[in-house]
Amino acid sequence: MPKRNRDVDDIISNPSIVELPQDVVGEILEKLPVKSLLRFKAVSKLWRREIESRRFQKRHLRHEQKSRDPSILVCHPRLDQGTKLASLRTLSLGAASVSFETHTQYPVDTTIRSYMLRNTRSCDGLTCIYSETFMYVVNPTTRWYRRLPEARCQAFFRDTKNQFLVGYPGFGKDNITGIYKLVWLYNSHCVDLYDGQTNTCEIFSFDTNNTWRYDVIVSSPHPMLRHKVPAHAHGSLHWFIDAVTETQVLAFDLHTETFTVMANIPVAHAPHPRISMCTLNDRLCLSEDKGDTQTIWSLNQDNMTWHKTFSINLRATLSCIEEEYIFPVPPVTSLFNNRLLLYDESDNDGKFVIYNYRLNSYGEIFNPRYLGGAISFSESLITLP
Repeated sequence: MPKRNRDVDDIISNPSIVELPQDVVGEILEKLPVKSLLRFKAVSKLWRREIESRRFQKRHLRHEQKSRDPSILVCHPRLDQGTKLASLRTLSLGAASVSFETHTQYPVDTTIRSYMLRNTRSCDGLTCIYSETFMYVVNPTTRWYRRLPEARCQAFFRDTKNQFLVGYPGFGKDNITGIYKLVWLYNSHCVDLYDGQTNTCEIFSFDTNNTWRYDVIVSSPHPMLRHKVPAHAHGSLHWFIDAVTETQVLAFDLHTETFTVMANIPVAHAPHPRISMCTLNDRLCLSEDKGDTQTIWSLNQDNMTWHKTFSINLRATLSCIEEEYIFPVPPVTSLFNNRLLLYDESDNDGKFVIYNYRLNSYGEIFNPRYLGGAISFSESLITLP
């Protein structure tokens, strides 16, 4: 039996440990990994109530984000051909080893065709996996999941059998109310909507309702770049939009549910295929691939100014590639000890690379094969209504 499991069994069978003062127990528990906490719920009703309380879960998540590197969620790009199930795998970056674990598989409606599987970026340890025909919100650590109702753009695809061209939804949290929201922003013409609006917005709020809303007007006359993945930072979701003479960022405040345009961004005049956005160290970041070098700017939310944060030599970092790097992706995540986790798509295999930007050193750590998408997430106990 693994050592961690033996330790858990020792605590369950030792009543003197169970009888510690509750505040001491809480401080100990919030420092433990999620898998141990799931077992500790069997110790007593008091411990179960503590571990399942949202107050404890928030404290545990804050400690996890400050003390451990995030894990990596890998989504296989297509359904399993034998079982017709969607599956996820988790990459854990330990101090001395790298482990890979297959997740619970998620059933889908096989009477309707499903092509590419995708996943949103994570928020508080949660993410959404989806295709043209289904969507789940998932906690990769606890294996909890919930199926969501069909969005209007998915229904349009189902009814018309048109190609699915609506882009990527964003997932984030209202920092004022704590309500999580899924927002699907897409060009109206992609679903044959000609109502005078360039873009259409669908919102799913994880509160008392269980439906998508369409009551938010997108206050931008410019189309969003549907091939670009949105990023969540500081209570807002962000998309690139094409303002003809320059690229801009369209920000959606998840509390007020209003849009604002950010002009004069550092990648305003870069070719669209060369730019991307992500979140690093809780900051919105924009990335531009300039051929040999990837430059990353981060936004200072206090004064709304951009700062050049990283400049990565792609030819040295990504396998000393000899051909032009034509599929640029932003870093998957930032790690402790001055490191970034990159995904190298410069050849057909693809691989994860850890890059130390202080030492300007790098090393390949894993080749996941058939990668559909990779996101970072912090282990959490959080579930949604």
